[in-house]
Amino acid sequence: RKSRIKLSIADFFTFSRILVTPFVVYFIFVDNFVIASILFIYCSISDLLDGYLARKYDLVNERGNFLDPLADKILMTGVLTVFLYQGLIAVWAYSIIIGRDVLITFYRQYLRNKNRPLVTSKYGKFKTVFQHLAVIFILVALPDPATPNLVVQFSSGLQIYYQESINLIIGLNAIYAGATGIHYMVKNGL
Repeated sequence: RKSRIKLSIADFFTFSRILVTPFVVYFIFVDNFVIASILFIYCSISDLLDGYLARKYDLVNERGNFLDPLADKILMTGVLTVFLYQGLIAVWAYSIIIGRDVLITFYRQYLRNKNRPLVTSKYGKFKTVFQHLAVIFILVALPDPATPNLVVQFSSGLQIYYQESINLIIGLNAIYAGATGIHYMVKNGL
């Protein structure tokens, strides 16, 4: 007897984010930031839509509760790893952001094994929004050798301070991510 997995539209958006991630990473790696931006923006919108649709149409399920944050962590880990490889972000910021995500993933499983859900907060949702906006800024503002860049055309002054802007934005993201990780641990206890 065949087992069929029933996917909701919310699940579709979550799975599509996981499937699109390697393409985002690839296009960043080959310096095609326009296509990478478009795909990443799709992933950001799908991250908003899957949760919204699941709540609105009562499609919340255990699979979605597990896969949605995992899909976001896969996306951000892939993108930030390429940025680190390209020398765009600092090792300390990368380590905090990715370390926090790994820690929270294991902590979520630890709580699940104790039959306790991880109680999230608006601060974690803000962290995700801030990280997505930071990545979009980096991709949109990054000089793309393959195509003309609109931001550079309109603001050559931004290019002068581009790396400093990235350092500031990613640094603030790392500090905020670390703080939300600590907040989750305090809020949920051991």
